[in-house]
Amino acid sequence: MPEKLRLKSKFQLIQRLLRKTRLLFLAEYIDYLVSRLKCLNKNSLFLKEHPDFKIPPEYLAYDAYSAPDWEFYKQSGEESAAYLKTILSKYKSGNEIDSVLEWGCGPGRIIRHLPQAFGPHVSIYGSDYNPQSIKWCRSSIPGIVFIENGLNPPLQLEGDHFDFIYVVSVFTHLSETTGMAWINELHRLLKPAGIVVITLKGDSYYKQLLPDEKKIYDSNGIVVRGDVTEGKKMFATFTSPDYVRKKLLSRFDVLQHSTGGSPLSNQDIWIARKI
Repeated sequence: MPEKLRLKSKFQLIQRLLRKTRLLFLAEYIDYLVSRLKCLNKNSLFLKEHPDFKIPPEYLAYDAYSAPDWEFYKQSGEESAAYLKTILSKYKSGNEIDSVLEWGCGPGRIIRHLPQAFGPHVSIYGSDYNPQSIKWCRSSIPGIVFIENGLNPPLQLEGDHFDFIYVVSVFTHLSETTGMAWINELHRLLKPAGIVVITLKGDSYYKQLLPDEKKIYDSNGIVVRGDVTEGKKMFATFTSPDYVRKKLLSRFDVLQHSTGGSPLSNQDIWIARKI
């Protein structure tokens, strides 16, 4: 086994031990403090260069993106918004888009840039189950409707509401039961022929799985690492392309599947249409 893979395997074993002993939250807190120190100087420079750019509390950024890095927060958000507009233009014309939802918006990394990307005629909604993120977004990002949701659906909105819904690294932190409940809810919220974009941890993450997890992934198509609060980033879910097509997106027409390399995420990207 190559040295790099051997080290990754050891890391996954240590992480499993921390999960089982309920110490993963402590390791995560230490990682948060280290990340704050690493970003201290570059964040100070960023704030001097962008004094009017509102930033979320550091702990909210870490909880959502694993690092309170304001340059990443701004640049990746802008690039992701432009990327989403480009994706959508392949499947819908501009006059077909009236409403957009980001389910799992966190502290607004992407969604804050959507009004500029899509224009004032499009209604933008964001939802998240972290009440602190929603509170910050409501007070800091104008022109967008923010909704707090629970771990389980529904959202308090009428069906056939959105032309476009996108989901960045949310199903990757949910159990199979919760994930299926939410994909059905997103199907309800989409208008007929509406478009959904989701990111998932698929085959490109296979090397990170432990031997017993690989067997489960190969046979069942889904691996869930729990023993932490569901919905948090250390709750990790991996899904094979076959599972996604046959189960998760079985009520949709899959339009595109690509692996990593986009501004959205290094995860697999799935684009599908409501049928």
